[in-house]
Amino acid sequence: MRFVTQYFRKMIRNAINMVKYGHKYEHKMTICSECQVCKMKNDRINALLSYVKDKEEVTLDELQKHFEISISTLRRDLKVLEDNGDIDRYYGGVRIRKRKELTPLSSRMNINITGKTRIGQIAAGMVREGDVIFLDSGSTAAAMSKFLIDIDGLTVITNNLLAIDHIAQLSNAQLITLSGVYNPKTCSFVGERVSEILKEYNVGKAFMGTSGLTTSGLVTHSTSLEAMVKRTAVTLATTTVLLADHLKFDRAAPFTYANLDSIDCVITDQEPSAEFMDLFSRHLVKVNVATGKD
Repeated sequence: MRFVTQYFRKMIRNAINMVKYGHKYEHKMTICSECQVCKMKNDRINALLSYVKDKEEVTLDELQKHFEISISTLRRDLKVLEDNGDIDRYYGGVRIRKRKELTPLSSRMNINITGKTRIGQIAAGMVREGDVIFLDSGSTAAAMSKFLIDIDGLTVITNNLLAIDHIAQLSNAQLITLSGVYNPKTCSFVGERVSEILKEYNVGKAFMGTSGLTTSGLVTHSTSLEAMVKRTAVTLATTTVLLADHLKFDRAAPFTYANLDSIDCVITDQEPSAEFMDLFSRHLVKVNVATGKD
């Protein structure tokens, strides 16, 4: 009888809280999964983005009248779009963020070779005897693999075919390859299978590449399958190092795989702008500039 009384008290308390706090309380009780309210919110945010894209620049007043929502709801929705790197907000309005187009990997292989080599050399200097590291896909990680010599007890886990070719020639390194679907455009093995295999290992340091780093602190990539593997690596790693030459800054690829809260160090080839340095400072990210000077 006591249990039944407690049960009904709990039911009544939940009902009162639902009336009082509405959908916020439903989320707090973790019973919301792809609910109608969330779907409506996502649809509204997508509609907002489409509207701003068509207009390129629009005032808050116009958006509020067009979508018939409160200013507080509008600001929350716009904050989501800003965090995703889709728009820029200013006093009284918003504008669509102009994204620089990404160069295909086949062309990027021969772009900024000197900068990527310097980054790779500095990154390799962070690897110690007995380390277990993950080497990401991409040309910068491949450049790093060339400098992983004379490191006893090193274990390299990678899905990067270019890196596999270099590491396989080292007598003092254990090579663990991640098999999956081969993507010839990125010279890497990708997919859910790769992520599942990667989860079996303890990753000490992950050396990650990126297609673009946004001013909102989003680390992005151009393909969803590779982004899946990257998310797994970042989650597993004790230390995550982002290898990004200056051409990757202020760019946004379609898929976000991490934010700067997940990054411990950024290695680049030119001094970042004041905006990015402030961003790194706020997220406690160490910056190492590979200048090439002795």
